[in-house]
Amino acid sequence: MSLPESLERAAGELGGLADQIRPANGDPHRLLGDLNAEQAGQLLRWILNEEPEAAGELIGVWGEVDAGAAILLALPDEGIAKVGRKLLRRARHRLRSQGIDVAEPEPSATSAKSARRLGVGNDRWQVAHLSTPDFRGARIGYLVEGHPAGGARLFEIHFDEARGILNFKVYNAGRSKLRGFLRSLSRGDQQRLFEVERDSLRALVRRASLAQPVDRPLPTSFVEWRSRLFSADIESAQTPGELVRGALGKAAAPADGLETTLVEIREGQLGPWPPKTAWVGEWMKKGTEVAEGLQGEARTAAIESWLDRAAASLDQDTEAGLLSRHLDEMAWIRWQSEAEGGALALLAVSESLVGDDAVRGRLSRARTEGLFANFLSELRSGDEKS
Repeated sequence: MSLPESLERAAGELGGLADQIRPANGDPHRLLGDLNAEQAGQLLRWILNEEPEAAGELIGVWGEVDAGAAILLALPDEGIAKVGRKLLRRARHRLRSQGIDVAEPEPSATSAKSARRLGVGNDRWQVAHLSTPDFRGARIGYLVEGHPAGGARLFEIHFDEARGILNFKVYNAGRSKLRGFLRSLSRGDQQRLFEVERDSLRALVRRASLAQPVDRPLPTSFVEWRSRLFSADIESAQTPGELVRGALGKAAAPADGLETTLVEIREGQLGPWPPKTAWVGEWMKKGTEVAEGLQGEARTAAIESWLDRAAASLDQDTEAGLLSRHLDEMAWIRWQSEAEGGALALLAVSESLVGDDAVRGRLSRARTEGLFANFLSELRSGDEKS
């Protein structure tokens, strides 16, 4: 149900607020002007419990101005269902990460409209979203902020910690259009974007920029915005992987965590984080050559030997610290998806990479099998066709 439809339902069930809700015609900003803080808190509590999908949009808009932020920060959690509490806590965390807080334990009686007339309705729309990594570890980050001339500015960053900043674009658009775009990618079973702390995304992008290859210059637009968005002042900020490690690092991991991770890699659900494209092509050529003209056990043995050598090469070409960070970042994605067990398994495997050659070797073999899965199938079926 859309926000206007949810607000109309609220007007029907919160009869005492109908005269304030309906004239706003579904506009969250106008609602702030027509409701006092106590009434706004009452409406917010209702919509968090009854219409949590629409509540996300309402919270997003109210968090853009001081009057709305004060309502979000002051509303008690008691009586709000789990889904609604999660939305509210994420919004509060985002506001506090921007240095916004209030001391009042409960909403004051001052109307939001009066507060905005007094000059505390400053625009605070700053959000950040991060995509799931692709099979190489590349991701897309979105930084959004209000535009001084109206609307909003969207920074789209395509980056990879091993390959640096791949692309950087800046768009200006209306806020409702940007909200719709981000919402379309951050909901549903095929969720591709996750809201992230702004400084965490900035720190992750800065780290990728420092790995930029010397033969591929940083995008010009990134250089133009780097000093403002990705300066050294965020060096101490925690990346998403560091955040999840800090939150879950001491919890017990599932006993079968390593085996599950290996299966996920082989089946293409995770990684496999290959090195350069040329490496893949070279080893496919070698695989074809070693199996050519062989049949039966001889062909099988040759393929297995090729796999062992490819895995050893992959292991040699992979920095253990980078692989560990890839696993930590995927743990953050699972943590955001409320798959805590999966997050803990990845964190445990990540930690065991340091100093455990056996684990690293098994990971390399699984990564090789996952990377060449389709090629291996063709290679092994070649004996049957002979």
